[in-house]
Amino acid sequence: MKLWVSILFSLVIGLPIFANQDDNRLYLKPKTIVGVGEVRLSEFTNWKGNWNPIVFQNVKAPIIIKPDDLTRHITTLYTKEMGTSESFIVMGKEGILLPKTSILSKKDLEVSLWKDLSASSGHTLGEMGDTFRISSEKESLPIISGTSTVWRYSGRSLHAGKRLFPLDFYYEGKLVHSESVPFLIEEKKKAYFTKREIPSKTVLTDDDVELRYFFSADSLREYTEENPVGKTALNGFLPDTAIEKKQVRTLHTIERGQEVELVYTIGNLLLKIKTRALNSGNRGEEISLLNLTSQKIIKARVQNEGICLLEER
Repeated sequence: MKLWVSILFSLVIGLPIFANQDDNRLYLKPKTIVGVGEVRLSEFTNWKGNWNPIVFQNVKAPIIIKPDDLTRHITTLYTKEMGTSESFIVMGKEGILLPKTSILSKKDLEVSLWKDLSASSGHTLGEMGDTFRISSEKESLPIISGTSTVWRYSGRSLHAGKRLFPLDFYYEGKLVHSESVPFLIEEKKKAYFTKREIPSKTVLTDDDVELRYFFSADSLREYTEENPVGKTALNGFLPDTAIEKKQVRTLHTIERGQEVELVYTIGNLLLKIKTRALNSGNRGEEISLLNLTSQKIIKARVQNEGICLLEER
């Protein structure tokens, strides 16, 4: 009985000690981003105690933190600030503090990426604005002081559109952090633009269109670089609109393969025959027709949509 009382008493006395040891067990974070000013213990460990000392100040370059070194440092700080000794245990592998105390402007980001793209592309990109131009969607980017930066770019060619480019941060030859930065890439293109409002089904003339160069982030649209004069606008256009290939087409009064009504007269008789156009033609032009009944080929002149006139010879 006395033995059990002694054991129970020992456990009761020892509980605060065991609890205290658990409370003072810290886990070091592998990586912590910090800013300008003071860095407290809770920022790079799991510490949640009321005592939260300033461990570092004005960090201007990455700092490697080792658990054993931090254990000694925290123990010394506690004794100095609290006047009593306390036991701390720091768990985990090495940690690193990464100070974001420098700023890259929008222009700096664009120039930096363009240099890396030019160096890594399979062909020279020339000066920005020759064939492509890039625009950062961030006005500025805080970067880690004391590190070297490299844009990660795996492609061999550049395409228009929105893209995320990872910016890698290296310290002592090791990758310590990476951040994706959004950019808008625009490609220089040429296309015919409308000079005025164009109604649907209008046959385009020189006064309607002109060739222009422009930048576009849309890589899916195919614009017409071939002169569209003489082609028909399949839909209406507003002024200063780039014309896509699918929006214009060479149309005829009668299209090849279309069923055509052949009209001709014999004396006072008006005869109509169903035929099929063997080639396309506009009003006034002569085209070949296939007589659907006799399967004979007939030459006739286009008179209107779907109608040809057989002339006396």
